Amino acid sequence: MSQLSPILFLALGFAVGLAHFAAIAREADLVTHGGPASRAILLRLGRLAVTILVLVIASRQGWPALLTATTGFMGGRQIMLHRLGGAR
Repeated sequence: MSQLSPILFLALGFAVGLAHFAAIAREADLVTHGGPASRAILLRLGRLAVTILVLVIASRQGWPALLTATTGFMGGRQIMLHRLGGAR
């Protein structure tokens, strides 16, 4: 693995983490405010598929890529929790 790969996987994990947890917030909003069930289902399936895909790709590159992607993902989670008011 080259020196650039950990940085790329960190950024990719961060972006996927932001999108993943933003989709959870949107899905919760749809469910609690009576949005279309089909949209909530598509959001759930989409966020899970993208997250799984990125983490599987990272794992196939080796444990350093998986570790940095997961670290980025959790960083995105923290940002979204703070932004949405859940990290107090």
